[in-house]
Amino acid sequence: MEPRQRLCEHLKRTGPTSIRDLMAALALSENAVRHHLQALEREGFVRPVQDQPGEGAGRPARLYGLTEVAETLFPKYYAQLLELVLAEAEAQALLEPLVGSVVKRLADQIRPQLENLDPEERILVAARRLNLGGSLSDLERTPGGWELRAYNCPYLAAGCRFEAVCDIAPRVLTLATGLPAERVACQRDGKPACHLTVTIGLT
Repeated sequence: MEPRQRLCEHLKRTGPTSIRDLMAALALSENAVRHHLQALEREGFVRPVQDQPGEGAGRPARLYGLTEVAETLFPKYYAQLLELVLAEAEAQALLEPLVGSVVKRLADQIRPQLENLDPEERILVAARRLNLGGSLSDLERTPGGWELRAYNCPYLAAGCRFEAVCDIAPRVLTLATGLPAERVACQRDGKPACHLTVTIGLT
């Protein structure tokens, strides 16, 4: 196991820890521990959190702990849990009401930010707010409106099993902006991107 991984796992188990205690736990030199801490701090995974009082008149020992970003280093099973929830909702004929409630909640969160904006601005703000595809997305102006292509679907596993998940984004865009949005291509069908269109001028 790499030293940085061992260091992060130790902090996960024990909480904020001093360099001296990390040296003892990981069997590393002080220079090695400092080197790994500095690298992890630059990457946003570790930060100094507090100082521990020193023994007697000694200097306080700085303690290092994990940041919230460091949670991404450890296994998470959100996708599996989401699929179980959706499967249970589908089995009880509650999938559409559930998705509809999610769509309404998301649209209600976005709509206040769109007040007094023209149609194009509403589309741009809503698309950014949904953050579909993150940095791997393109938003392009067309004669009839806008096209959005997302190359990194954040819900791909769930969408491949439940098509209703793939319709959340266009439904939210429609409800939040008041403009008709449509899903014309999807990664669940083997396409390279999820492709949405939003039409201007029909409302």
